[in-house]
Amino acid sequence: MTRVLSIDEPPLAPGPVLGGKSDGPVHARIAAWLQGLIASGRLMPGDKLPPEVEIATALGCSRMTLRQALGAVESKGLIDRRRGRFGGNFVTSPRIEFDHASLPGFTEQMRRIEVEPGAQVLGVHTGAPQPDVSRALGLRRADQVHQILRARTADGEPIVYEEAYLPAAVFPDLPEHDLDGSLYALMRRYGHGPSSADERIEATSATPEQAAILGVDPASPLLLIVRTSFADSGIAVEYSRDYHRSDRTTIRVRSRAEPEAG
Repeated sequence: MTRVLSIDEPPLAPGPVLGGKSDGPVHARIAAWLQGLIASGRLMPGDKLPPEVEIATALGCSRMTLRQALGAVESKGLIDRRRGRFGGNFVTSPRIEFDHASLPGFTEQMRRIEVEPGAQVLGVHTGAPQPDVSRALGLRRADQVHQILRARTADGEPIVYEEAYLPAAVFPDLPEHDLDGSLYALMRRYGHGPSSADERIEATSATPEQAAILGVDPASPLLLIVRTSFADSGIAVEYSRDYHRSDRTTIRVRSRAEPEAG
């Protein structure tokens, strides 16, 4: 249920002190104030901030300054600024960051940030792969793959839709195992855990089916990660398409500049 806040009552009152000597511009101090309220839990996901004109008047700043502050808070994924008749500024849940500098699976990533991971198995099928899957895994015409479709959850909320394809010859009886935990941990039990990967990140839109699974509107923006993973032996052991909710996740990739040639 949406809680409509008042600028004259807690948790927004009392507001920040903007007069006198202080480091930083006014819009940065307003942004820090709002971020502090969100971080402390006094502002909660779903809360609707008062109209901008009311906040600006109460704080004694211009609407332009306030909008700068709100833009800074929005850029960190902490508020959602909606337009239209039922629009406004709403507090959101912070985005979950996925670190793609290494190869931890979803379960390992969630446990690192103390978020409860979960998986809903939507379908498991063994059969002939599509051409793109076959090429990525380097399979022969007669080879088969296990297709595993799952919705991955963070503290019970669906945030990623996974399509994973594993060579059946490498993981012969994999569908007989429990597939609602870490798939990478299960692959390591076969002795063919992924040690490197080739990944591509794309922007895409949610199909009606994906939208229903992830709890978003059809055509909502998603971050698609297409990945081929390889074992230490060099064989391809996984081809996957992970569809991340862009409103709930961010992707971190570390880069290093190569030394200039002498």
